[in-house]
Amino acid sequence: MTDHRADTGWKLPDTTKARKWLYGVMVAASPVVVAYGIVQVDKIGLWLVLAGAVLGITNTIAFNNVPKGDTK
Repeated sequence: MTDHRADTGWKLPDTTKARKWLYGVMVAASPVVVAYGIVQVDKIGLWLVLAGAVLGITNTIAFNNVPKGDTK
C-alpha cells in the first residue's frame, strides 16, 4: 500500500508521544499567557482546541484504536 501523505514542509513530531508532550506543554503554558494578558481567559479553550487539531492528537489516538482488520 502506498503512502498518500502530501509533503507540506511542516516538520511536526512524528510520534504520538511527542505530540502529547507538546500539547501538555501548551496546556501548562495557557495560564501564563492568560496572566500576561496575551489571550483572554474565555478564549484559551479555543486556542487549546486549535492546538489539538493542528497536532492531530485526537485523530491519531482514534485511528490507532480502530482494529486493523475492520474495513467497514
